[in-house]
Order: sequence, then C-alpha cells, then structure tokens
Amino acid sequence: MKLGVSHQAPDMLTPGRLAYLRQMGVQQVEVRAPSDYCTYDNLVRIREMVEAAGLGLFEVMRSDRYNSEAIALGLPGRDAEMERLKQFLRDLGRAGIDTTTYAWHTGGVYATGSTTTRGCRTRLFELDEALARPNAYDREYSDDELWENYERFIREILPVAEDAGVRLQLHPNDPPVTHQGVARIFRSTDAFARAMELAGHSDHSGILFCVGTWGQMTGEDGHGEDVAAAIRELGSRGHIYQVHFRNVSSTLPDFHETFPEDGYLNMYSIMKALAEVGFGGMVVPDHVPVCEDSDAAPRTGEALVFGYIRALMQAAETEVA
Repeated sequence: MKLGVSHQAPDMLTPGRLAYLRQMGVQQVEVRAPSDYCTYDNLVRIREMVEAAGLGLFEVMRSDRYNSEAIALGLPGRDAEMERLKQFLRDLGRAGIDTTTYAWHTGGVYATGSTTTRGCRTRLFELDEALARPNAYDREYSDDELWENYERFIREILPVAEDAGVRLQLHPNDPPVTHQGVARIFRSTDAFARAMELAGHSDHSGILFCVGTWGQMTGEDGHGEDVAAAIRELGSRGHIYQVHFRNVSSTLPDFHETFPEDGYLNMYSIMKALAEVGFGGMVVPDHVPVCEDSDAAPRTGEALVFGYIRALMQAAETEVA
C-alpha cells in the first residue's frame, strides 16, 4: 500500500507543499482541476511537476465534471458531456496518467450543518433535514432509471477508457441515501458488485473505496455494512484502486465525521482487510477535521492522519505477512 494525498488543486503544487508531502511520507498525489484546465499540455505539466518533486501522480480528475448530472440523469447536453469525457480520457492516456474518478449523481444535500470533534470543525448530516428539502428537479428519478443510464454509460465509455489505458474509479454516493427526488444507487456493497459485473470485471473499471461513505451505509439489516467484508469481496478481484480513509460517528440516519481513531469503525480491521487482499493502491486522508482555534499550523490535522495511516499500514502488512 502507498500513502497518498487527494484533493490537490494545480495551484497547491508549490515547491513548499510538495516538499512537505514528501516529509510526511506521501508517495502519490491526486490532483483535481476544472475541466477547461485539463488540456493535454496542462496534464503533462501536472505530471512532470509532481514527478520532479519525487512523488507519483496517481490520478487527475475533473473537479467540475467528475459528477455529471446530464450524464447520470440523461438530461439535455448528455451527448456533448460524453464527448468531452472521452476526449479527457484520451488526453489522460497520452499524458501518461492512468486513473481518474467519476461519481453517479452524488450531489444533493451533502451536509446539513457542521459540528466539532475534539474542538475541530467537521461535517454534520441529519437525514430528516435532508429529506425535508424540496426535490431538485421537476420530476423524480428512480433506481431503475439511474441503473439504465449507468449501463448505457459504461457500455459507451469503458471501451474508450480501455483503449486509452485509463482506469475509471467510481466513488459511492455520499450520503448514500436517496433524497431530493433522485435515486442514489451507489449506496451499498451489492450495488458496486453489480456495477463491476456490468463492466465485465474489466481491469479498467474499479472503485474509489471511501471508508467513511461505506461507514454511513445502513446495510441490509439497517445496522451498517460490513466494511471489511466489502473490501474482501471487491478487493479480491482487484477492483479497489484507491481508499479514502475516513471515519464517522455512526451509520445513517445521522452522522458526523471524526478523526480516524475516534469514529465507530474499527480502522485497523479495515486496513488489515486491505492487506489481506493484496491492495497496492494509495490510501489517503479524507475530510480531515479542520483545526482552527489553536496555535497549531493549519496542516496539523492532516499531518496527524498521515502518521496514523502510515502506522496502520505498517502494522497490518506486517501482521498479514
């Protein structure tokens, strides 16, 4: 496993920031940039900048287009969006970048407020408040319709990704619950198994396994998914490419995000499951609580989580070996 960092914009890739990441033991970087910025020349520039700092570029994703409502819902402009995505995949391949992320209408009410954990600001979600919000569109979109659109999408886009040598990693719906009149179909382990089946278990179709989102899922019995079991099921076939290492206070209906050692999930058992399936991708801090009202530098929370992840990776890999 490799320690990584996500949510990096091109203007964050300064010599000082990149040096700090190396000092923290980071090995790979995810960069998010607006689609208009993601030209072939800029993609090459990003890769060269990261590699010159002694780091690997794990992926580039389009910050404003990875979650396309037009594609997921079949809205006007869908075909034009698909063509833009295809060109982006071709440019990624030419630039020597082999992975990108997409989501299937993960928008809507992402948070209903904020709270604190150990005095640091963090995200809060309360389902009743989200369900009280008006529908986002003038009609509702069902599970069946979202699945039909997804199957059409994967049939059309996967051959382009395979030809370009680019892997597509799917992020779960966050929060993993239908609301505002739009089905959030990627809300369970079974849904991801179905998606991988639709893709014929292609080497270029995989999952960005967000531990925090999996921890929010209710599961078949309403008491949550078995996150380690999901890793064994999906990771044993090589479908997990990247892991967002985040913990939460509980499953839905209500949760807040925590530091990884403070939530209800046993993060060591999750890291051990990754080691058991031979996961070799990158593990990254995700939604680190924001430390504001102290004399500590803004990087304090992130640095803490880097160290926590490195320790768990070493312990899990040693035990499994």
